[in-house]
Amino acid sequence: MERQITLTIKRDDLIHPLVSGNKWRKLKYPLQAAKAEGPPGVLSLGGPYSNHLLALAGACQALGLACAALVRGHEQQTPTLEQCQALGMSLTFIDRNQYRQRHDPQWQAHWQARYPGWLLLPEGGSAPDALPGVAEWVAELPGGWTQLWLPVGSGGTLAGTVLGAGGQGQVVGVPVVKDQSLPARIQQLLVSQGCSHQNYQLRWGHEGGGFGKFTPAMGEQIRQLAQRLALPLEPLYSGKLMLALWQAIATGELDGQHLVLLHTGGLQSLDGFRAQGRWP
Repeated sequence: MERQITLTIKRDDLIHPLVSGNKWRKLKYPLQAAKAEGPPGVLSLGGPYSNHLLALAGACQALGLACAALVRGHEQQTPTLEQCQALGMSLTFIDRNQYRQRHDPQWQAHWQARYPGWLLLPEGGSAPDALPGVAEWVAELPGGWTQLWLPVGSGGTLAGTVLGAGGQGQVVGVPVVKDQSLPARIQQLLVSQGCSHQNYQLRWGHEGGGFGKFTPAMGEQIRQLAQRLALPLEPLYSGKLMLALWQAIATGELDGQHLVLLHTGGLQSLDGFRAQGRWP
């Protein structure tokens, strides 16, 4: 059955080969400030296949900033981490139990003391001063849209999009990780920018077992959609987002809407999945 909707896809994956999508938008103003203020370097954290860490490494090399990362899990080499190191990022591996404490102020203070004077960026780059950069993507859209759809990991892109929308329309976030602290973190980010708009929703149920996890059936569905739409997708963010959107379209609940889907990039993760034998 045909559905009467308008779908616009914002291809932020095309911004840059390494510093692409929402990662550049979140890094833009924090790194501009770092370049002006001159800290010894930039420290952040993430997993062994992190899009954020690769984007940070690429941006810091371009800006002449030293950078280091705390990497979740045992010491290992992945295609992502190899590129990070080639771009000049130094890596420290920490076990998963320690990594779970990453939101604890004492844990953060410990690592800040290990890197005195360095700019500490949170996981995914979702710092309060990242939101204005994310908000800019909304201003680049044509008029007439009613809903903005995007994947949600650490929450910064959704919060920045709500900030940019300024109360217009509806912002729909599709979580890609089972994280019950996500709603509170989004609210904290919005409050940090003095934003009181609540025109957003989280559509749970498409996490696929958690971050970086997906069933073989999900993987096949994502590949079929990518082929049908002639649109590159990966199974962490854009693929789960597109599955959620396609299912919603099929129900008819979105008839008459002008939808905008934000492609947040992250296609480099496919190299890691191929290396693991999880993607053709």
